[in-house]
Amino acid sequence: MSTSIHKIRRALLIPFAIDIFLLFVLILFTLFAGGSPIEKIVLFIIFIPLLYIFLESISREVTTRDDGIKIKKLLRKKDFNWENITNVGTIIIRKKVYLLLTTTKGFHVLSNSYEKFTALVQKIVDNVGKENVDEEVQDLIEHPIKKISNIISAWLAAIVLLAVIYIKMFHF
Repeated sequence: MSTSIHKIRRALLIPFAIDIFLLFVLILFTLFAGGSPIEKIVLFIIFIPLLYIFLESISREVTTRDDGIKIKKLLRKKDFNWENITNVGTIIIRKKVYLLLTTTKGFHVLSNSYEKFTALVQKIVDNVGKENVDEEVQDLIEHPIKKISNIISAWLAAIVLLAVIYIKMFHF
């Protein structure tokens, strides 16, 4: 039995986790070192959705098996057989790729933020059958698209947060 598990890439999760931690440190600093009320509110408004997105990202998992596929998200799980997938398509926006799995019960979207995304797409195509796969998906396998701008952005956010923490600690 051939099973493969795909999670969101660590190269994205590591800087994102650092961002969440630094933002939390900044919140603590403003709470205990006397930040303005507006500053506290804004930081909490930013922190809560980012924390949810982070928890969603670390819980995402796609498992392919011989008999089907399981898509796991935060507090949700979808499990279906290969026969239930009626079409595999793709949407490409700049370097962000979304794989669309149309099933008998709806559709599901997978992005190229998953590790070994090309291998995941190949496994899906092999099991669904070429007649149910759009041409763009085959092209995606032959010419994979890598997106690193979100990883760079997460590292830049960490640098900015470090700078803000430094300024708060030593200049106020």
